Amino acid sequence: MKEFVEPFKNIWQFLLANLLVGVVCCFIFVEDPFEFPSKFIVGSLWGMTIFVTQWLGHSFIQTQISKKYSWIEKPVHRLLLTIVSVVVYSAVAFILVQMLMNYLVFGEAPEYLLRFNIGAWAVPILISFFISLLAAAYGFFISLKNSIIEREVLNGQMLSYKYEALRNQINPHFMFNSLNVLSDLVYEDQATAVKFIHQFSDIYRYVLDSRDKELVPLQEEIDFIEKFIFLLKTRFENKLIVDLDIKAESDELIVPLSLQLLVENAVKHNEISSANPLNIKISRNKDSITMVNPIRLKNVNPDSKQIGLTNLKQQYAYFSERKPEIQTVDNQFLVNFPILKRD
Repeated sequence: MKEFVEPFKNIWQFLLANLLVGVVCCFIFVEDPFEFPSKFIVGSLWGMTIFVTQWLGHSFIQTQISKKYSWIEKPVHRLLLTIVSVVVYSAVAFILVQMLMNYLVFGEAPEYLLRFNIGAWAVPILISFFISLLAAAYGFFISLKNSIIEREVLNGQMLSYKYEALRNQINPHFMFNSLNVLSDLVYEDQATAVKFIHQFSDIYRYVLDSRDKELVPLQEEIDFIEKFIFLLKTRFENKLIVDLDIKAESDELIVPLSLQLLVENAVKHNEISSANPLNIKISRNKDSITMVNPIRLKNVNPDSKQIGLTNLKQQYAYFSERKPEIQTVDNQFLVNFPILKRD
């Protein structure tokens, strides 16, 4: 109910405001309202009833319309639907209130309404039309204002995400571990060491190139994550199993470093050993990507705020209404996020 009485703080403020409007209408439309007390009371309540039903009805209708049509994305649809719905509802609600109040006060419904006198209907329809235009203009500018504010907030969050993602990638621990692996490979397997160096170099080149990009082609992200997985598997060997099964179309996009973030999180937080190898499965499900891994947490940090996953959600909120889904099912950590399309 609270959302229907905005901008009033509660239902009592709403009713008091409408009662005052009803009193004003009583002075305007009721002849000699102080002729006797009941005339003033009935006239004021009559006007109040009209405005309460109009306000609540309009609020409910606009709430339902806003669920399907946005002022920003579909302004024409929203405007036409607002005008038609408000005019129809206002006229019908006004006539019904008039008939009900006439019946309660005088014991009969007014004949001019029963005969569908066009003059009697013209006034509420005309008033409703102007109300709908005012409601449409107000709704549009409020939505525009909120959209601008939301976009600025998302811009700030996106910059935070990019910084966090870059900081995580150029992580001293990741570099230290990779160099340790490389130092061993130089003596044991020079061919693999050369490949490791090339992949290592490509990974950091991609990180630096993508930091200024909002979206990247899905195929580029797949190529990047394959190289990243190679470094991890070189380090963990058969203790880490990654099943990557994604095919990309030329017009498909993704938030840069999102796949890497998920793989890195799985490696960072879960046990990886010969007895318990970590199995990560990344696959495509129609127009989304799903990553699943078993949950075997190590060094559980109760203060972990999942900043990386939060940033990933905020980043996708900037480009799509479809939000990444993060859940735990049967002791499996599951992340599902959308594949975006080039305009």
